[in-house]
Amino acid sequence: MSRLGFKSATGFTLIEVLVSMVILAIGLLGLAGMQTIALKDNQDAFFYAQASSLAYEMSDRIKANSPSIAPPWGSTTLPTAATTCTSTDNCNTTTGCDSATMAAFDYCAWVKNTQDRIGASATALVSRTAGGVCTGAANKLCLTISWARNNETIAATNEFKLEIQP
Repeated sequence: MSRLGFKSATGFTLIEVLVSMVILAIGLLGLAGMQTIALKDNQDAFFYAQASSLAYEMSDRIKANSPSIAPPWGSTTLPTAATTCTSTDNCNTTTGCDSATMAAFDYCAWVKNTQDRIGASATALVSRTAGGVCTGAANKLCLTISWARNNETIAATNEFKLEIQP
């Protein structure tokens, strides 16, 4: 069998290399995009975990301050957090305080902890329920923590709710 002067093909041509580089670049850009989305969703999951921890912390504070559903947590008018918390707001063993002062301090400390751990735009609210999860019987309290979702394409607010019986 005689050859007609054709050389046998060896190696890659420049076009094959160029096409494979374009395919590789597109794949790597897709991976980078997925990594970015994963990091944002991971941060949202972290904030949900923080909100859960903060809500259960406030639940414990409420239960410790109202052994028989006494005011203020057992009242229809719930305490509101002060705009600033100072160390003198805390009730200690030497000065003592009533349950309303302690509730105001607990609420204030909870709001401050929420903003420290989730962000300055986070809100923390204790309210009466009105039916369902945080919409049930009026003798329950709803602890709600809200924060802005960490996503540029979705202008949404994440929210964690916990319904408790004081």
